[in-house]
Amino acid sequence: MGTQTDPRPIGIFDSGVGGLTVLKEIRKLLPNESIIYVGDTARVPYGSKTTKELFSYAKEIINFLLSKNVKAVVIACGTVSSTVYTQLQKEFPSLLLVDVIRPSIESCVALAEKGLRLGLIATTATIKSNAFKHLLAEKCSGITLQARACPLFASMVEAGLGENHPAIRFAADAYLSNLHGQIDALILGCTHYPLLINTLTTILGNIEFINIGTATALATKKILINNMADSHNFPTLTYYATGTLDVFNTTGSVILGENCTPRTIC
Repeated sequence: MGTQTDPRPIGIFDSGVGGLTVLKEIRKLLPNESIIYVGDTARVPYGSKTTKELFSYAKEIINFLLSKNVKAVVIACGTVSSTVYTQLQKEFPSLLLVDVIRPSIESCVALAEKGLRLGLIATTATIKSNAFKHLLAEKCSGITLQARACPLFASMVEAGLGENHPAIRFAADAYLSNLHGQIDALILGCTHYPLLINTLTTILGNIEFINIGTATALATKKILINNMADSHNFPTLTYYATGTLDVFNTTGSVILGENCTPRTIC
């Protein structure tokens, strides 16, 4: 039986613009696909929210995306992925759903098995959930992981602060200076963090970075193997934001290298 073509869009959402780093990877791998992206900029950051709030926000956004006839939803948010992914699977049992944590576990295990010392940076909610530690332990029982919460990073990226801003450098130094020389690879457990790699390298030295967006794009391709758009599809990109549009476009354009003016979700 041949592969069925499906021109419906992929839905992607995050607390703000950070998930655009995942969208960028998905576009590289699946250039024929249309995408609808939602940034919940009115309620960013998610890292300080309760599990109940996170489930409510995610459910609301997924229902919005389903109203736009998406064929799959990518949770481009480490916080939602680590706290309520299982609940969302139960809430939407027939939906093709991809998160940003589980796809990256294999890469992390492979590095650990080579003897690399792993670190993790993420939001407070992600660190408290211990999702990475539990998932890694299932694959590799002897694995150790040095985890650090970096609660201000996502807000700073959302505010449009560049890597060279002294506030970002100060926060990075405060959060991570004691990890210097202690790890060989760092999991970027929030989709905002790939934008901070130069700053992180300054603090931590020349280590390997694990971008969860890359693994997520591969997982998205795998889950859509029988539902991909073909080369005759004319892909569209549509962006929505729940809050301020200007900052979304400014920071988003830096991530994507092109204009990404969002529409408003009332």
